[in-house]
Amino acid sequence: MAELHLIGSILGCSDFKEFQGVYCKWSIITGEHFDWQILAGEASGCTQVDSTGGEGVDGVWDHPLDVHLGVPSMVGWPRLRVEVWSRDAGGSNTLCGYGFCNVPTSPGLHDIDIVTWVPTGGVHEQLCQFFLGIKPHLKDPSIVARTRPGESRFGLKCESSGVVYLQIEVITSNFEAQGLCS
Repeated sequence: MAELHLIGSILGCSDFKEFQGVYCKWSIITGEHFDWQILAGEASGCTQVDSTGGEGVDGVWDHPLDVHLGVPSMVGWPRLRVEVWSRDAGGSNTLCGYGFCNVPTSPGLHDIDIVTWVPTGGVHEQLCQFFLGIKPHLKDPSIVARTRPGESRFGLKCESSGVVYLQIEVITSNFEAQGLCS
C-alpha cells in the first residue's frame, strides 16, 4: 500500500483583530467513500488557547501535526480543515473563522496560508449578532472542505476573517510501486 506522511505544525494566526484568546480545531479530511486509512497519528485535534493581544498581533500555537495515511488511490486526496475560535474571560466560545487547504501532492516542505472566513447569515442573524453578540456558525462544518455541487460552501454569505499559518513536510512512499504518481 502506498503511504503518505504529514509532519509539521500549525504555526499560528494573524488578522483576528477583534478577538483575544484564540485557538484552532483542525482535522484531516479524506474523500468520502474512499479507503484512506489512518495508520498512525491523530486525524483531528485542537491547539492551546493563545492571546492575540488585538490589533494585528499574531497568535502563536506551534501545534504539532504527525499523521501517517495509507493511500489506496489519488482520488479523495486529503484536506486540512481548520476552525478558529475565541474564548473570552467568561469561558464562552465565539467562532472566528473556517478554512481549509488541500494537502500538497508533491513531497517536500510546504508553507501554507489558510485564509479563513465566517458566515454572515441573513438579516435575522445579523440582528442577533448586533444586539446579542451571537455570531452565526455552520450547523455542519464538514461542508467547509466539500467541493461537490450542492454540498459545498459556495453560495453562503460570508466575509473573510484572518489567516492560519501551517508548515508541513509531505513524505510519500511506495507510490511508484503501487502504480500511483506522486
